[in-house]
This record gives sequence, C-alpha cells and structure tokens, in this order.
Amino acid sequence: MQDETAKPVVVRSQLGADLRRLGLRAGDTVLLHVSVKSIGWMVGGPQVVLKAIFDVLTAEGTLMMLASWEGNPYELDEWSDEEQQRWLDECPPFDPETSPADHRELSILAEYLRTWEGAQRSTHPLASFVAVGHKATWLTEVHPRHYGFGVDSPLGRLCAADGRVLVLGAPLSNLTLVHHAEQLVELPSKQLDQYQMPILQAGKTVWVDVEEFDTTDGIADFGVEDYFLEIGRAFAATANARKGTVGEAQAYLFPADGLKSFAIEWMQQHYRGPLPDED
Repeated sequence: MQDETAKPVVVRSQLGADLRRLGLRAGDTVLLHVSVKSIGWMVGGPQVVLKAIFDVLTAEGTLMMLASWEGNPYELDEWSDEEQQRWLDECPPFDPETSPADHRELSILAEYLRTWEGAQRSTHPLASFVAVGHKATWLTEVHPRHYGFGVDSPLGRLCAADGRVLVLGAPLSNLTLVHHAEQLVELPSKQLDQYQMPILQAGKTVWVDVEEFDTTDGIADFGVEDYFLEIGRAFAATANARKGTVGEAQAYLFPADGLKSFAIEWMQQHYRGPLPDED
C-alpha cells in the first residue's frame, strides 16, 4: 500500500501564497473548478482549499461553484423500467435548500461549499450554482429555468461583476463559463435540449419542463471532439491568462468576460454546421 506521507504535503498558508502569486486578490469574485487530488495531500482535509481561497478573497470577495444536483434524473429515459420506477418511488425532488451537490461529477468541494456558513444557491434544478461571500446573494438570486446560462444567470452576473475563473488541477474541458458563450453566440443553427425535472413546490413534487441549448452533446459541429478543451487551451495560451502552480496542481486564472468573448469568437470561426443526426 502506498505510504501517504510520501505524497506532497500541502498546508493552508502555502496554498494562500500560491494563489496570491497566481494573481488572486482580495475582493475578487471567482468561479472555481478544482481537482482536489491534483493539489496534493492537504493538512486539514479538502476544505483547506476553500479556507485558503477565502483567506485571499477576504470578506469582500465571493467564491462560486457549479453545484448541480446529485442523483438528478437527467438520463432517466435511458434507464430500465425497473430502475426508473425505483427512482420515481423514492428519490426526493430538487430542493435548493437541501439537495446535495453532484460531487461525483463535479468536486467534493461543491458539497463543502453548499453547506458552508452563509452559502447561497440558485434554483435551477440541474445547473444550480452555490456561492459564499459578499456577492453571493446577487450572483444566485436569479436563475431562469429555460436557457439558464444567459445574461441574467449566475454566469452572466459573474461576467458583469468583472469576475474571474480559477482552475486548480481540473481539466480545461470543464470550463462551465463556455456554456454562457454557447448561449450568447450567434450561429445559423444551435442544438436544443428538452427535459423534465422534479422540483419541490409548496411541499409537493412538481415535474417541470426545461429547455436550453444542448450542454451535454454540444450546440453545433466545430470540427473537434471536445471544443471546450480546445477553447480552454487556446485561451490559456493568450496573454490574458495567468498560469502557475497551486500546491502540486497546474493552475489558471482567467478573466470571465474575456473568456466569454474569446469563446464566442472561437465558435463563430470554427462553426461547421449543425450536429449530424444520430438517428
């Protein structure tokens, strides 16, 4: 068995120093993407990453993460009849106050942040965001159910607040802000997605319709397998991107509005047409 002490040991003060060196500042409004294991063995556990970020941001700053919803039924139609019925019989509806963040698909820190003192969460049943700090309520208080990555959404407000995107060891293919660019980019055709989600309303389960641009399979054909990754790599190579190391993790700090504009231009330049019909 691997000796845990052989792993790089990372402490809170080191993380804070690394984040400041990267360019994170007091008062920043930040969207975080993180792979905890890439940072190293943290003295105090994974929550030390959040504590170090808050040390740098101070009470005037704000930290936000995509939370989504653990156990959501987005792929319900693909399950067997027995599995569908089992889920429908016992899974509670989405409640922004209590539904756990999807830490399996995202990060365990999304659930830590959801339960942090003062945390605020948006109400979208599949794409909720959670935020803590000075602008947390403003970032999350509006989240349209349909086309939930637009101007008046947590991502749109992040850009309006001159916010930043902090990536700590996470793949650049995970840049959620590109969904905001997908919403805004003008293309001849964009793939749509329609689904239903159960939400809690007045103590009862209500199934609601949701329509948005397709954030799962993509909005169009751009000639590459993973256009989020291509956009992330291309933007990381520009002068607007700050690059460094936080703990043992490759880290980036991007201006949110700059990334949005870059992604829109990239998609317009690489657009090849609608996605092929798989049927």
